[in-house]
Amino acid sequence: MDTQIDSISALIDSIKTVTNQWDSRTTPWFRGEPFVDATPLLPSLFRPSKNGKRYNENRILQSFRRLGPGFTDYRTPDRNAIDEWLFLMQHLRVPTRLLDWSEGALIALYFALEYEHPVVWTLNPDELNQLSVSSKIIPGAYPLTWFRPEDGSINIGHENIRGAWEENRRGMELPVAIKPTYIHPRMRAQKSCFTVHGKRQEPMSKMIPETILARFVIKEECIPSIRRDLVMLGITHTSIFPEAEFLAQEIKEAATIDEP
Repeated sequence: MDTQIDSISALIDSIKTVTNQWDSRTTPWFRGEPFVDATPLLPSLFRPSKNGKRYNENRILQSFRRLGPGFTDYRTPDRNAIDEWLFLMQHLRVPTRLLDWSEGALIALYFALEYEHPVVWTLNPDELNQLSVSSKIIPGAYPLTWFRPEDGSINIGHENIRGAWEENRRGMELPVAIKPTYIHPRMRAQKSCFTVHGKRQEPMSKMIPETILARFVIKEECIPSIRRDLVMLGITHTSIFPEAEFLAQEIKEAATIDEP
């Protein structure tokens, strides 16, 4: 059941109520997105493009690896570091099989308010990964996406990443929670973490139980006051996007004055 939210304090209280029931020592993850019943928690790669056609994942990945270095003024990943290429692509809004999450609830709220009908999701990442393995997971221990075991065992994070360049021949059935290498300033500012979809190209909300996932719906009439409170708490455009072009935008907006 969705929880209706009318203030930041109400969101924090509701998150505590839900996560206290999880009996988990891990930090919950958060994601802001629009209220859409058709594709909640579905990566952009698996949503239809503007012309209604499906994306070719391998072609996107290879094209970005080839062309991307010429369009950036910072270090790009090693050619074979597919996980890092996917992290970078996701933060530059290239379609991938990743979903953005944050360890900061107010960061997720900021992103949610970008939409007309905002919602904030919270996830128990440990329990998500537990669905794909038989042994008990150590709380807060996430699979290293670059590590490929040589003993025949399975690294669930690496498996789902491999699905991106092996055309889904590899991968777990369910999404996997991972913590990425921070290769872009936005990732640091946004306290980024990801879920990586595997073979099933469905919304997460249809694949995993409600016992580890909750949705909070922001009341639309309360959006302006919540935005003001976020600014007061230091959650602004430049705290989320720490780049000069966004600083310029924020300064410009703050410097407007009312004509007498």
